[in-house]
Amino acid sequence: MAEQKQSAIQRIQVGLVGLVVVLLFVTLANMVLDRVSDGPQTGAMPDATPLIVDKDKTPDEPLAELGVTPVAKETDAERAAKDTAKAPLSSAPTR
Repeated sequence: MAEQKQSAIQRIQVGLVGLVVVLLFVTLANMVLDRVSDGPQTGAMPDATPLIVDKDKTPDEPLAELGVTPVAKETDAERAAKDTAKAPLSSAPTR
């Protein structure tokens, strides 16, 4: 009878130690993921210059929108050609 009681206590201790270990692993993983998702909290570098100067004109390049690559400035002639290409064609009045 004493052996059964001792065996039960040992199983409870092993179970509790297992739960504590799992809890520690989950807490550690949560701390690591929180730190990684926050990223650097120092802010922008003081000498950083913005890549997109004109806020009204959005670039057609997805990487430039993310700020990964610099945006090439358009000349006035290119901008005028693009505007005329985007302008809708005048259509005849409908009946």
